[in-house]
Amino acid sequence: VPLVVVAAAVAIYARNQGGARLPRQVLRAPPRRPRPPLARLRERDPNFSEPLFVDFAQLVYARGQELRPRPDPAPLRPWFTDEALAALRRGAGELSEVRDVIFGATAIDGIDLGQRWTRIRVAFETNLTEVGRDGEERQLLRRERWIFRRRADALSPGPDRMRVLGCPSCGSTAEPRTDGTCPNCDAVRTGGRLQWEVSRVEVLSSTPLSPPDLQPGGGVEPGTRLPTVVDPDLAARRRAFTARHPEHDWGAFEARVRTVFLKLQEAWSSQRWELARPYETDALFQVHRFWMERYRRMGLANRLADVRVQRIELARIDQDAFFESITVRVWASMLDWTERLADGAVVGGSRTEPRVFSEYWTFIRAVGARRGDGPDDAEHCPSCGAPLDQVSMAGVCGYCGSKITGGEFDWVLSRIEQDEAYRG
Repeated sequence: VPLVVVAAAVAIYARNQGGARLPRQVLRAPPRRPRPPLARLRERDPNFSEPLFVDFAQLVYARGQELRPRPDPAPLRPWFTDEALAALRRGAGELSEVRDVIFGATAIDGIDLGQRWTRIRVAFETNLTEVGRDGEERQLLRRERWIFRRRADALSPGPDRMRVLGCPSCGSTAEPRTDGTCPNCDAVRTGGRLQWEVSRVEVLSSTPLSPPDLQPGGGVEPGTRLPTVVDPDLAARRRAFTARHPEHDWGAFEARVRTVFLKLQEAWSSQRWELARPYETDALFQVHRFWMERYRRMGLANRLADVRVQRIELARIDQDAFFESITVRVWASMLDWTERLADGAVVGGSRTEPRVFSEYWTFIRAVGARRGDGPDDAEHCPSCGAPLDQVSMAGVCGYCGSKITGGEFDWVLSRIEQDEAYRG
């Protein structure tokens, strides 16, 4: 009884104080009934991995764009239906080259689980350069929607087959025979029997490169005060994760998140994105290159100072056949302004008023990942322990030759989502 009385008194006091003493509310996503399409896709295809599929979709998109001006479409036939190939190549006769394909955003926009086909709708936002027959170059911002399809009974190949455009059966990159079979292993490489193919290409917009929208100043961004979207199964998933990894140190993981956050802000502000290369996947690295190049081509630079991580909160833990993922919400503040490179004049943001915001960051790591030698921190190669000062644009350590940005050794950042858009 005394505890009930005390609790009631505290609640009344807090209510009279406008709620200022109440703990921060945590919004829990409602139970997902019926099961979401991604979960049902995993039931149909236990090997399906969203990070691997996004990597594959970007490979196909980039190959399709770069080869569409060529008169012979044969190299693209393993990945496109005739209808999609015709849509992709519409107007390509006026071009001599397409290059510098950089991804601003790649997102799964819908999943259709039909009886014969599994279809995934993918939204792309890209920056690319088209070169006309007269030699004139055009830098374009494109928004496209592509539909990938595959036979309903097909299973996804592993990472080594999803990260190269080769035969999903044997990995050969040789062009298929005229009947669509692999010249190395005789497996059928067309028709979506073993691997995804593009069945529809839709260009939503294609416009000349324009300056990015600039922040008007500091202050608290919309969405920062929204309650955190926490997976309703988080407690159970955390217990299962701890059972799989009793050695996992949540304090060390949070320290890694802070280090990666600060490293990325430093790389962005200094316009040296190679500094961020060790910490993020290939797909996310492409997104950040897209934005940095967009600023640079407009003669602008986004500068950051006094960067502070205020708080980190766990939101979701997930696992597929090949990767585990942890999503956290990060609250931060910083001075954020954009200046003209020509004269240093501030054209957006503020050098004096901090910007306060939060974002959801998702880190992935391969199932069964094992660290190599060296300290367990974000400052050294997780394979050999060397400093991260010689990591190539492909994410390969210059000391030991290991690719360290695919999650095979340690957690890498794969996605950043705005708080007002995140749905769990």
